Amino acid sequence: MPIREYYPEEKPFKMVYVEDPFGIVSEIYTHSYELTYSQGAY
Repeated sequence: MPIREYYPEEKPFKMVYVEDPFGIVSEIYTHSYELTYSQGAY
């Protein structure tokens, strides 16, 4: 999937799903989950 940007004009938060050769899917965040989704963070 393309890299998803959260709040592109306000915060540099990004997230992407990746799949390894064995089919295991992982989420990668540039910041912690709590910081990305909390109100008033940053």
